[in-house]
Amino acid sequence: MTLRTKLVISFTLLLLAVIASVGLVASRSIRSILIGQIDQDLHGVVSRGPRPFGDGPPGPRSDEGPFLEPYAVVVTDAGGTVIDARPSGFADEPDPLPDVSGLDGEEGLVTVPSVDGTIDYRGYVERGADGSVVVHAVPLRDVATATSALIRALLVAGGGVLLLGGAATWWTVRGAMRPVDEMVETAEGIAAGDLTRRVPDLDQGTELGRLGGSLNEMLAHIEEAVDSERQGRDRLRQFVADASHELRTPLAAISGYAEMHRTGALDTEAEEAKAWSRIESEGRRMGSLVEDLLTLTRLGQSKPLRIEQVDLARVCRDAAADHGAIDPDRPVTVSGPESLVVPGDAERLHQVVTSLLANVRVHTPPGTHADVAIERVNGSVEVVVSDDGPGMPPAALAHIFDRFYRADPSRSRRSGGSGLGLSIVDAIVTAHGGTVSAASNLGAGTSITVKLPQTEDGRRKTNRRSPSLRSREGTRCGAAGRGAG
Repeated sequence: MTLRTKLVISFTLLLLAVIASVGLVASRSIRSILIGQIDQDLHGVVSRGPRPFGDGPPGPRSDEGPFLEPYAVVVTDAGGTVIDARPSGFADEPDPLPDVSGLDGEEGLVTVPSVDGTIDYRGYVERGADGSVVVHAVPLRDVATATSALIRALLVAGGGVLLLGGAATWWTVRGAMRPVDEMVETAEGIAAGDLTRRVPDLDQGTELGRLGGSLNEMLAHIEEAVDSERQGRDRLRQFVADASHELRTPLAAISGYAEMHRTGALDTEAEEAKAWSRIESEGRRMGSLVEDLLTLTRLGQSKPLRIEQVDLARVCRDAAADHGAIDPDRPVTVSGPESLVVPGDAERLHQVVTSLLANVRVHTPPGTHADVAIERVNGSVEVVVSDDGPGMPPAALAHIFDRFYRADPSRSRRSGGSGLGLSIVDAIVTAHGGTVSAASNLGAGTSITVKLPQTEDGRRKTNRRSPSLRSREGTRCGAAGRGAG
């Protein structure tokens, strides 16, 4: 049974109970009122006298003509034998006398049946000093007729009200339940796989309207979560494929040189030395790649950083000095205050600046100048690493923080790097509650901006506003990272 049917039946039964209660109360009330009027008449008859008993029986009754007596009189002796009686009704069709045999000492107002049980009487019982009893009784025929007429009227009116009420209830419930039907259809569509289905807009002032709005909002979140999960799985498959490719290349080189050594294909000491050198180089490349992957995994597990007060200006100067020692052909300058303290993990922040400068070394030609600028901006600290290298197109810029991304589709290893450096930068900065962004133009160089909160309170607030590192890394797992690094 549907909810709509249950509601209609419940309301109809309730309406029926109300109509029945009203009919019962009305019939009892009208009967009580009519009997009350009869009781007043009986009191008047008894109080007027002369009484039809006392020193002798009542006088003779005239039976001439169609005389109507409004009430009956029955007189009994002390033993209960009827010694005189006068029926009510017409002379030619008198009513049956009231049955006074069961009064048993009662006095005053009583209700008794007729001797043949066809009608009821309302009577007043008087007892004489000699034990005789006089009963004045009025038939309740008119009371029964009025009550029956009222009940019939109530049945007709009640039946009409019941039909109209049931129809109105069905119509109202049908309209009120239409949004529920639409919600059911939407839910069935979603269960069938159509996550774009939504509940139609309803009046937000109603409960169903607010429910529909909440359902739509929930469905939007579900669709977003499902899409994110699907994209995450796709990125994870791509990540595994990319990682396998990155590891397979050095493994293939190592296996090839080892096979050449085993088969004696290396004829000279120079060739053998070159083979061992290449094996060592590819081994280091695999080690570096594995280390980068482990770093991203640790960061993705949201392991806590060792937060302390770090002089970011000193970190930048140290990283610039290391860069100059590694590659003197690419000069770097540092600008900004002598000291600028932020809360953070000193080792990780040093890794950020080092990775950004390594990105310059890998992806710019010799002689390219780099600059590291540090400044305070609206309660935060910005570190901007820029170069005057060849830059990159917008299509490549949009992906430089994706894992394993390279603008060169041939995946050439000549430029070096694992494709994870800027992904690690992004993960570390996010773990500190900061943001990282990039800007570049072909022929005009590239600049990468790291923005960090300057206070521990600001770092916590930023972390609360930003998605967790685990969530962020999980949704990116495998796409091709932002940069070369």
